[in-house]
Amino acid sequence: MKKPKTIAGMNKAWNALMAHAKENPEDIIQISQAFNNMLDDLVSEDFFGTEGQLDPRGDQRDRD
Repeated sequence: MKKPKTIAGMNKAWNALMAHAKENPEDIIQISQAFNNMLDDLVSEDFFGTEGQLDPRGDQRDRD
């Protein structure tokens, strides 16, 4: 599979990754850590708003 550059390509890669996770539950921790690291990097660059208010994991202004 090529590196995804479109929404359709990202969706295909994401679905393949989730299928892999379902078949290999021992990999879920590594996958979720990588996913959260990616989202954390985007938050730190104000990708989801200056206060992370648009973070898909929830509004970062509400974090304790």
